[in-house]
Amino acid sequence: MTAAPLVSILMVARNAALFIDAAIVSAREQSLTDIEIVVVDDGSSDCTAELVRAHVATDSRVRLLEGPQKGLSAVRNTSLQAARGRFAAILDSDDILHPRHLEWLMAGRVRFGAEISAANMVEFQEEGGSLTTRAFAEGPLWEEARSIGAEEYVERGMIGGRGASPGYFKPLFDMSFLRANGVGYDERLRIGEDFDLVLRAMLAGARYLYLPEMTYYYRRHVASTSHRLSRADLEGLLRAAQAYPCDTDGALAAKMQARQENLKGALLHLDTIAAIKAGNMLQALRLTAGHRDARRLTMSSLYEATAKRVSLRQTARQAATPVHGEPLAERLRAITHGLQSAVLNP
Repeated sequence: MTAAPLVSILMVARNAALFIDAAIVSAREQSLTDIEIVVVDDGSSDCTAELVRAHVATDSRVRLLEGPQKGLSAVRNTSLQAARGRFAAILDSDDILHPRHLEWLMAGRVRFGAEISAANMVEFQEEGGSLTTRAFAEGPLWEEARSIGAEEYVERGMIGGRGASPGYFKPLFDMSFLRANGVGYDERLRIGEDFDLVLRAMLAGARYLYLPEMTYYYRRHVASTSHRLSRADLEGLLRAAQAYPCDTDGALAAKMQARQENLKGALLHLDTIAAIKAGNMLQALRLTAGHRDARRLTMSSLYEATAKRVSLRQTARQAATPVHGEPLAERLRAITHGLQSAVLNP
């Protein structure tokens, strides 16, 4: 066993063969080299594991583990438990890191002092052979490094809220803090597990540092955007929200209560949509009459559904258009370097 690395890059994967090669390459090419890359393959039926083994064979910093196949939170816990580094950074198997991502996160942590630090993201998407990009968090508020408190974190994490939610950033964690406070992923949650873990760490005293450098590239594709909230998802998030420890008075308690109301409104929204689909408009009006969040979420859904109907056929044709004559590996590598050169100035 070699000496423990400074940073463990943690990746979980399931049927990620289309994108995981580019993700691992971006991790291996980090300017901060004192790392390990821990990939937990959770029962993939494609060639994900074989692709990872090719990296294991050429780079001793890459490790491949088997997942428990008990849900995403359980797989993430497997990666946390396997991490040997003092710090751990999250990288999803379909995303890409800027070469200096870890270097800048670590420098920011040293400068400001924080148990959790995260960088701004670039969202990118391939459509019909073209590459589109945009900043995840935009505006004056996101142009400078700053601390994010629990109140802001909760407020910006509301379902259907406007603006960027810090809960979507992929953080660097101080593993000694997480372990000392017994903070891990809640395996009862099917969604929102990252938001939940970070919030519980903050409630235990962790400081959250935001950095404006856009060094994490978040890939948008069909699988990443097709998920719909279910009643079980929302009920799980509501149970978690009701269990968060906080003072009975003060602004944070008010935000916590607002989050619970937001989740209850989202549940009413699901019932309202079901009533509309069943043609029971009177029931739909009754469900939303007394809840602002339920009304807002329902109106937003109806607007989006109308817009999608207009462009659905055209979007489907574009998504299905192949890039002829260009091998997959070459295309993924082109995306990586295109983002690095065109989006950022390292």
